[in-house]
Amino acid sequence: MQLNIKNEYDRLEAVLVHRPGEEIDRLTHDNMSEYLFEDIPYLRRMQDEHDAFCETMRNQGIQVLYLATLLAETLENQPNVRRKLIETICAAENVPAIAPELLDESQVSTDALMGALFRGLTVQEYRDLTGKPFPQTSSKEGMLFGPTPNAYFTRDPAVVVRESVISCKMHYVRRLRETIITRSIFEHHPEFAGHEITYGGSDSPTEDRPFTIEGGDIIILNEEAVLVGASERTRSETIEVLAQKAIDVGGVQRFYEIPIPTERLFMHLDTVFTIVDHATVVWYPGVMENLKRITLYTRSPSGEITRKSESRNLHRILSDEFGKEVRIIETAGGDEHYASREQRTDGTNVFAIGPRRVIGYDRNERTLAALADAGIECFNIQGSELVRGLGGPRCMTMPLRRSAESIDT
Repeated sequence: MQLNIKNEYDRLEAVLVHRPGEEIDRLTHDNMSEYLFEDIPYLRRMQDEHDAFCETMRNQGIQVLYLATLLAETLENQPNVRRKLIETICAAENVPAIAPELLDESQVSTDALMGALFRGLTVQEYRDLTGKPFPQTSSKEGMLFGPTPNAYFTRDPAVVVRESVISCKMHYVRRLRETIITRSIFEHHPEFAGHEITYGGSDSPTEDRPFTIEGGDIIILNEEAVLVGASERTRSETIEVLAQKAIDVGGVQRFYEIPIPTERLFMHLDTVFTIVDHATVVWYPGVMENLKRITLYTRSPSGEITRKSESRNLHRILSDEFGKEVRIIETAGGDEHYASREQRTDGTNVFAIGPRRVIGYDRNERTLAALADAGIECFNIQGSELVRGLGGPRCMTMPLRRSAESIDT
């Protein structure tokens, strides 16, 4: 797999996704907020919607890779990788005592281990799996570690920028396992051999918490410039550390820090702003027209990384970076009432699979109409269950490779 992402809109060739599984059925009324859900999805329908989404991409010639498949292949026949992954996860979940039993391949198959890593593991399931009791609790229903229902949002745990990988650090503890799993795949799966993790590798403890950053806040403008949202999930301090690494070793020359409201409704930059073509963007005006304190990170002539407050507004920055006046498509076509509704259902979070070609939820009719009026081809998918985790098509994808096509200038 040759990784190569230089912008948000070139023709997509390969993408990483996760099909929702039994981890979704762990959600209850009592725990759904803890796991960052607004409601309890219906798993079978959710899987049907996700399958249709992936089929839409395959019909456009896109190679769709699955997180669980890559993880199983990573663990198979690599005992050292398996041991490191399980020990890291058990330590993160504060149950290091169970790691030796989970590493016993005579008792725990790769398939069984995979199920536990995504679905979570109760005390009773641990006993059934290993034949050993867990003496610290008498509850048969207690969780040794919880599920990962947000794993289908593969955008967040890692991002490919040019030919390298940024391994992200999740803001909420309940999502840490997604980072650990995804990082292990990029570090050890043969498909990704030879690629560098620019930021957040397993041997980079100084980049760990509290330096949190999530992939939904990272938007690639071009080969030289990246936008990063300072948001509910991504700290400004992290952006500075990431800018240093990306400029030093990642080939990026300009890093823009974009502050957005630290509210759940606007959890990531890509919930209020996406790029659908060269010099064409979709944005939610309620947030994007009220930005303040944009910060630019660059390298000074003396070689140091500097930061300064931008005098330009985002419209001017985008126009300068694209080399032409940017075209803005507003959520719901600018209708304030419907923009508020469709912002909630990820109308802005469309996913570009090529120049002027996007995938969006069919329920966001006014945003899709505004895109179509602007000459953007829309592939519409159902998302009534998928959207219950507050994420759209861009959230559900980690692009791995794009191929440049001709751009109208």
